[in-house]
Amino acid sequence: MSDTEKSAGWKTIPLGEIVNFEYGKSLTAKDRVSGGEFEVYGSSGCVGWHNEPYVKEPCLIVGRKGNVGSVFISNKPCWPIDTVYYLVPPKGIFIKYLYYHLNHLNLGHLDKSTAIPSLNRNDAYKVPVNMAPLEQQKRIVAKIEELFSHIDAGIEALKKAKQLLKQYRQSVLKAAVTGELTKEWREANKDKLEPASQLLERILKERRQKWEEQQLEQFKVKGNMPKDDKWKEKYKVPVQAENVTELEDLPDNWKWVFLDSLIVDGPQNGLYLPKTKYGSGVPIVRIDDFQDGYVRPYNNLQKVNANKSEVETYSLQKGNLVINRVNSPTHLGKCMVVKEGYDPCLFESNMMKSELSSNVSSEYVDYYIQSKFGRSKLIRNAKWAVNQASINQQDVKNTEITLPPFEEQSEIKRLVSEKFDGIDRLNNELDIQLSKAEKNRQSILASAFSGKV
Repeated sequence: MSDTEKSAGWKTIPLGEIVNFEYGKSLTAKDRVSGGEFEVYGSSGCVGWHNEPYVKEPCLIVGRKGNVGSVFISNKPCWPIDTVYYLVPPKGIFIKYLYYHLNHLNLGHLDKSTAIPSLNRNDAYKVPVNMAPLEQQKRIVAKIEELFSHIDAGIEALKKAKQLLKQYRQSVLKAAVTGELTKEWREANKDKLEPASQLLERILKERRQKWEEQQLEQFKVKGNMPKDDKWKEKYKVPVQAENVTELEDLPDNWKWVFLDSLIVDGPQNGLYLPKTKYGSGVPIVRIDDFQDGYVRPYNNLQKVNANKSEVETYSLQKGNLVINRVNSPTHLGKCMVVKEGYDPCLFESNMMKSELSSNVSSEYVDYYIQSKFGRSKLIRNAKWAVNQASINQQDVKNTEITLPPFEEQSEIKRLVSEKFDGIDRLNNELDIQLSKAEKNRQSILASAFSGKV
């Protein structure tokens, strides 16, 4: 800060000479009062309500544990809990001025913990702050909020654009799995396409052959080879979806089937190992490693110490379909297709894997389940609990799915990939603009607290 600015009444002093960081008071969720008058604050902001305040005047709340250095303002009495500090600005300090200044200081960088993030108030007390006279504080806050209002409007427009892209993505998926996306292509190639009914016959033949091979391998391992073919009578022929009512109409040469008909091996639940087994060993796919077409790169996956038998049983193969079976209601049923290069790789117990017929595009099935149209059928019989839902192997098998001719599945894959590439490019550009907006916000605060606004 220049000498001219200091002579105009500015001064730089340690934060501890201005305010005291007081500890909040514990108030468990069961002790809070839903619909109460006063907000309850944790390090992530308002976490509930209560019928009486702990602090009886306007204050600032600063994250002490968890979301360290986060800053919130309460313009009325409130209850800060024990994961935060609260501070009441003394006379002569405009509360909003200090609120913006603390946001600019980013006290989170003072975290020295090796486990749970935490903020020591004695470290915060040493941080220098630039204080202006009270009236100038108010003018600075007014200017900050004027500039922020323009940035906020831009951010809102960018977020709306991202939401529209998300909706467009879903419209592409529905058009893909109901035949609308390939309507013109199908008309131009209708004389060349094998009907899905004939395709299904080949799929079921492959499915049975796979089952028989597995049975013979088990007989061989046990040293008990059968003397006749009566064991083949145990094969369960999958039920066909034409017996199900209230299914949407499909284009000619398409067919409704149960997902069970397309699976030649599985579904199979994944591997459970305790946390002590994680850290080294074989890469493993976890619940946060895939979402809406994104799959974490192989080299970035966590590793787990699994034995030879576990690796053999729970390894993923290229083309496998992996479906999340336990999650929050909004994420239940998300899926991924195993790409080339994920070998060896295991999968956790909160998901299922299936090997699909070679006559079915795994990517097409993935698109179907990603769509709201298909996902609603997958999870319609989900079991619901508090903040969690689950599906089982039978739910996967009983999911009705549209089956196009094989050549049309390939065209759908090409068109969806093309459109998704465009969506991803636009999303990346919007993310860049959002990042720039946040940098502009920090630039405004830096200028404000150096006397340049």
